[in-house]
Amino acid sequence: MAIIGGIAAVAIVAIIIGVLYSMYFSGFNSAQSKDENVRRLSADVDAQLQRRYDLIPNLIESVRGYMEFESELLQNVTRLRTDWQRAETVNERVETSNQLEEALSKIILVYESYPNIKADQQVTRLMDELAGTENRIAVARTYYNDGVRDYNTHLRTFPNNMFNESGFLGAGAWNQQPYPPYEASPAAQNTVPQVDLTS
Repeated sequence: MAIIGGIAAVAIVAIIIGVLYSMYFSGFNSAQSKDENVRRLSADVDAQLQRRYDLIPNLIESVRGYMEFESELLQNVTRLRTDWQRAETVNERVETSNQLEEALSKIILVYESYPNIKADQQVTRLMDELAGTENRIAVARTYYNDGVRDYNTHLRTFPNNMFNESGFLGAGAWNQQPYPPYEASPAAQNTVPQVDLTS
């Protein structure tokens, strides 16, 4: 009877180890797949942001004469564009992008406030391209944020949280970090970028 009890105990331990092993690798593989998806979606956002930032030098040159009093703003936009291009991580790109979005919203406000700027066909064309690009960025960010939410939730829910940074079974074994979502900057939330071409 003791032998049967010992065999049963070994079998139970083996089953528990097998289940934990299965949960570990299943969750890990799923986390890797979701991580790759977030990276792909981040690259899609970056492609649209690059389109926006390629417009910036032409936009700044076009409005420079009208906005001499805003030279600090124009310099800030140029600096942030360079910072974004040099950013090495998703977190750095998200942060710099949000700052640049706030600065661009100020240029849009100036554009909307001065009829002589709106009368310039070159500026109007660039602002129209910028508005179209902003729409594409919004769509790409929505997909990215959905992917981030899925990935971050996967890391924080049971049983996956047992194996990641805060887990108690092999704590930090996966070493997967959550991704930041793209969020509109406070200035962008208070400023609806509109391009009125009728005035």
